[in-house]
Amino acid sequence: MTPRVRTIVICDTVAASPTEDGVFNLEGVRQRLTAESFPWRATLRVFLVVSSPRKGRFTGKILVVKEPEDRWIRYMKFVAAFEEDNEVVPVIVDAEGCVFPAAGQYVVEVFFDARGGEALKGEHPFVVSGPEE
Repeated sequence: MTPRVRTIVICDTVAASPTEDGVFNLEGVRQRLTAESFPWRATLRVFLVVSSPRKGRFTGKILVVKEPEDRWIRYMKFVAAFEEDNEVVPVIVDAEGCVFPAAGQYVVEVFFDARGGEALKGEHPFVVSGPEE
């Protein structure tokens, strides 16, 4: 059994609240990105909210995939740690140096390692456009 992805947010920065545990400030939340030229290098963050019915450490990966070619342009590993059964935790993954080769549709895919392979647990579409669009 792998963790469940409850939320996927693509943004520019994620900051923990200095006054309240478990509260995060997300800046530059994105469903799209406008590039000045291509290839375009961007620094993004992927903010996940994940849950697990059992405690433990689970390894996962995030792929940024160019559609419809189904070719990934960025690969990031992460670990989600659950100290209790049925816990919900935030996971912040840096996507620094993400190079978008062209305008078009992209998707952020979240996987967790599973017995015998890996399980796709969430997807989030993302549009990259050029200055003329």
